[in-house]
Amino acid sequence: MDNYAKILKYCAFRDRSVLEVRRKMAELKVSEQESEQLMQELLEEGFVDDARFAEGFVRGKMTYNRWGRVKIRAELLQRGVSSNIIAEQLNSLDQNLYEKNLKYLIERWKRENPVADNAKMFRHLLAKGYTYDEVRQCVSNLEEP
Repeated sequence: MDNYAKILKYCAFRDRSVLEVRRKMAELKVSEQESEQLMQELLEEGFVDDARFAEGFVRGKMTYNRWGRVKIRAELLQRGVSSNIIAEQLNSLDQNLYEKNLKYLIERWKRENPVADNAKMFRHLLAKGYTYDEVRQCVSNLEEP
């Protein structure tokens, strides 16, 4: 199987960022010249698109993993997505779903850890990518009668 077929198969499995595809080509020991040619073809044919990748990534991590903005941004930066694309995708987040996810995580934490203090919960939610202010605001909204 030639390099182009391997890379196409890699890209067809799920959306990939440009950096992920470049890393895969390096792993396959594709020459720099061939790598640039392949990347140009993939971009022209729409097999690789950072904006589409970021949109799917954000939607998936919000829906299934219930990640916050901070963690999503960090992961996208690690995958080589530009700051402009990340900002655009994070600004288009469904705020109601975002708050619903945070509320769910807080309630689940309190159910599973009834005797644990709030500091542990805050650390857990910070690790999930929510900011301290977001968590504090949501906790205070839940505690209001």
